[in-house]
Amino acid sequence: MTVSIIIAVYNAEKYLPRCLESVLGQTYRDIEVIAVDDCSTDGSLQVLQRYAEGDSRVKVLRMERNSGAPAARNKAMTVSKGELMSTVDADDAISPDAIEKAVKVFEANPTVDIVTYDLVRVSTVTNKELPQHRNPRVPKRMTGKEACYWTIMWDIPGLDVVRTSLEKRFFAETQYGQYGDETTTHVVFYHAREVVLGEGKYYYYQNPESYTKAISIKRFEILECRQSLRKQLVELGADEKIIRRLDRKRWGELMSMCNLYRRYKDRFSSEEQENLWRRMSETYDTFRFRDLPLSLSLMPFRAMMPTFAVFYRQQMLKLKIKDYVFRFRNSLHI
Repeated sequence: MTVSIIIAVYNAEKYLPRCLESVLGQTYRDIEVIAVDDCSTDGSLQVLQRYAEGDSRVKVLRMERNSGAPAARNKAMTVSKGELMSTVDADDAISPDAIEKAVKVFEANPTVDIVTYDLVRVSTVTNKELPQHRNPRVPKRMTGKEACYWTIMWDIPGLDVVRTSLEKRFFAETQYGQYGDETTTHVVFYHAREVVLGEGKYYYYQNPESYTKAISIKRFEILECRQSLRKQLVELGADEKIIRRLDRKRWGELMSMCNLYRRYKDRFSSEEQENLWRRMSETYDTFRFRDLPLSLSLMPFRAMMPTFAVFYRQQMLKLKIKDYVFRFRNSLHI
């Protein structure tokens, strides 16, 4: 049972050896590694070519133009030949037995379509594992629809080994930049017959330079990406509890984008500010506040704040008050 391991690479020269060594050092040897360089400007391509020369299992592809990780992974999927498939980020790593443990689950359970990794967060500063917070309510084995519910808040990781036949039914969305493959991950889980929480370790390095932490207009793509996911799940006839859980997540992300806009507004041009304001406003209008948990639905007092502009001003006032209280409390300890 061959396993295709896909690695999308963009300017990851200093992390790539760690990633590739962990993948090529697997105790399960029947793997192919498809690394796609997304027009890196550092020495990433040279690193990939060096490893390909030393191990015939490594195949190196290159994007014609920088297109983002989802598009790079899609390209790799078109040439993958394994019965199982997994993706590993170029700045992450997996334990030596990660693939072997997953394959054993597949071999023993023909109706299992996905085996997740055991996600371990690692600090790039100290190189030590960070405290792990796992939800004890998540079952070890579940249906795909149940797993989709738990992935909404990432109570189970979207990092896994999956049957290639299932993964290839849903190529990653590329119109929403780096977030597009998140949407696809939820949909793939939804269509799985069974999902098992695996024991193979996936080491996720908390990289402060990562795309999702950068101050960029692209960060706001998460708003449209989540709306796309909601539309797809509704069309699939997903249970209302999944939709409500997603709405709760979307609400939290809207609050995060509001705060990001408030803190870094001056970094955006006037045209970008107008664009971001429109996108946040359109997202605000998609919520049915009666369906949010009471603690969240009370926040906007929709009857009193029928527009995003009014709501935003109320939120900024609350944040200013919090900042003032925080500074006042700190002054008492001087």
